[in-house]
Amino acid sequence: MSERADHFEGFDPTWHALLTGKLPRLRKGRRMLKLISPYMADRCRLCYAPFTGISAPIARWMGRGPWPRNPHYCDQCEQFFRDHRGGTEIDIAVVYADVRNSTQLAARISPAEFAALMQQFYLTATKVFVGSDAAIDKMMGDGVIGLCFPELGETDYRQRAARCGIEMLHATGHGSRKEPWLSIGVSVHAGTAFVGSLGVQGGSYEFAALGETMNVGARLVGAAAAGEIVISDAVWPHISDEIAAEPRSLTLKGVEQPMATHVARLPAA
Repeated sequence: MSERADHFEGFDPTWHALLTGKLPRLRKGRRMLKLISPYMADRCRLCYAPFTGISAPIARWMGRGPWPRNPHYCDQCEQFFRDHRGGTEIDIAVVYADVRNSTQLAARISPAEFAALMQQFYLTATKVFVGSDAAIDKMMGDGVIGLCFPELGETDYRQRAARCGIEMLHATGHGSRKEPWLSIGVSVHAGTAFVGSLGVQGGSYEFAALGETMNVGARLVGAAAAGEIVISDAVWPHISDEIAAEPRSLTLKGVEQPMATHVARLPAA
């Protein structure tokens, strides 16, 4: 942990232990919950509470049903987010997916039709992100943001993020001989961010990720054309054997030096 993070007002070692899977009571609870459902794959990625099977009613009785915002986490784990303002600096991978030409699209169809299309986009993103063990950071306007944390999934978090971005292109109809049902651009980046719960204690809160990593991810998705996924060099080595891409140097607003990336399109199936 950097000296700057140690003196940051919102730094909370409990948050750091939680998001790295090293919180003692979390580890103890994991052992207990896994004992009552040793073979269940559909469980909370933090505490291991089972969501299906014969042990699921016990978990729900304990208040550990699926959290609606991300059904791979339980309500009790979400309670921690509500009750503890603060957070930690941690390495994460971030996925951005933005609708392309949404203003022109909204002008061509009725407001209700546009709302229905965006609802389908949000539902699709939720399914893809949850399936990739990515926490949904934000759904706003014409974009969605997902976060992948170390130690909270079965595979490398940067690889998971890249696969999530690729799946978002597939799920919106890219990589097909037909036109996609929604044109999007995607970016994937990784680095240090502040992750935690921000807001008034006892009131509303936002589970948020902040910092330069998030800013760069947003700049990268702005450089992604329709049907493209822009992958930063912080992520590319973790996915390079799974997808073909061309190197591209990008000049991003607010970033001093040109940034090396790899840009891919899905081959037509």
